[in-house]
Amino acid sequence: MLGKGGFVKTVLFVAYYFPPILAPGAMRPLGFCRYLEMYGWRPWILTTLPRRAYPPHKIDEELAAKLPGHLKIERVPYSNPLHRMVALRDGLRRSLSHYLASEKVARDTRSSGHVSGRAASSTQTRRAVLKDLLLDWIFAFPDPQRSWFRPAVRRFASLRREDFPDAVVATGGPWTSFLIGRSLARRFNVPLILDYRDPWTSNPYSSFTSSFLNNRARQAEQAFCSSAARIITNTEELRQQLCADYPEILHKCVTIPNGFDREALGRSNDQNRPSVLRGSNLARKEGYELSHFGTVYGKRTPLELLRAVWELYQDRMLTPAQFRMRFVGAWEVTEEICETLASNLEKQGLLRREPPVTHQRCIRQMNQADILLVLQPDSPLQIPQKIYEYLAVGCPLLLIGGQGATANLLARHQLNMGCPNNAASIKRLVQQLVGGELRLNSLPAGSLERFEYRTLTGKLAAQLDAVCGEQKNLAAESH
Repeated sequence: MLGKGGFVKTVLFVAYYFPPILAPGAMRPLGFCRYLEMYGWRPWILTTLPRRAYPPHKIDEELAAKLPGHLKIERVPYSNPLHRMVALRDGLRRSLSHYLASEKVARDTRSSGHVSGRAASSTQTRRAVLKDLLLDWIFAFPDPQRSWFRPAVRRFASLRREDFPDAVVATGGPWTSFLIGRSLARRFNVPLILDYRDPWTSNPYSSFTSSFLNNRARQAEQAFCSSAARIITNTEELRQQLCADYPEILHKCVTIPNGFDREALGRSNDQNRPSVLRGSNLARKEGYELSHFGTVYGKRTPLELLRAVWELYQDRMLTPAQFRMRFVGAWEVTEEICETLASNLEKQGLLRREPPVTHQRCIRQMNQADILLVLQPDSPLQIPQKIYEYLAVGCPLLLIGGQGATANLLARHQLNMGCPNNAASIKRLVQQLVGGELRLNSLPAGSLERFEYRTLTGKLAAQLDAVCGEQKNLAAESH
């Protein structure tokens, strides 16, 4: 397909996560690449081999089948020496565990008392901090994918000038993608666009233990943003934060949200969904099932939800006939109390945990859900990619996480069924739900077009056209 005027330009997309890797970060570049040629831009993908991606992700060949057949993809493998060192270290620890334990006892026995226990502990702490700093600096700055930089850039070392792309888009994280994108854009002498799928230095889910490295990351982020022709964020809240941090980018920082692909969703389920879920405030005789799709991990934990439901059950104020929960995807919660609550709720029929499924199967199951759950605590700048597919399938949403970009999105569309992430608030909400006191709304179909990737890709293409035009004007002025 050709764009306006029949001229197709080429954009190199640096996208570490890309189909068939089944990761939330793969959905945005996939959505853009499906429609860019409609707007006069041919995408060219630079990514890694699926089996080399870190951390490991599931492979979904159905997802890869959605790619245009003629799409050019450079899959560049790499190896991370830190991973090999960690594996070697763990092996040595296991084989030497008895020796280390006996050596510690002997060392404690030989202690002369000249160095106090507190001083020794302080010295060990300083050594541990220094060790973490050095390992992070050498192997994991700006992120654990840094070893991808050299082989990715080297892939284009012999590229002929006539084959250079007209622009480079680097989507992050990982932030190594920004480093690769900047290096290649300079080599090709073309505009660079940075695409933020998540916050970098303002991300509550990710930071270094060292203030030195956090400061270096902030300096690196500022340098990347300064050198880019455009910075794109996927939430308005993140755009505002970046502009507050780096005021010099205000004129070139724009928002293009995540979205969904209507073709991938298939037929809407609006006609089949029970009418009680359409703007209703009546209790259902068969009760509700709350469904969550995707990984639960780190701060995105269901602990407070599980605690609330367990307390309601113990107080005889809730039964499985009234309310159930279902989690489909990886369960990476490490809190012992969370696991205990989940096991207890499973025994009582209040909870089901199921393994990850393919993206297409996930969409089909979303279509059949009563209510879709969004866990987003402590994330003021982020909106999960999957929430746009949640909106598109026409199912009511329940947000647990308080204020922030996600809550703002739902409030703008009068889909404000949610509460802060604490057990007391969640208990009140669940009681109101099963008691028929809440009005369950879904987004009207006419409001969805703005979130379709076909529409969003047009906005990206407009930015690509603009930066290329700006560069052309600057070149003309210099002559």
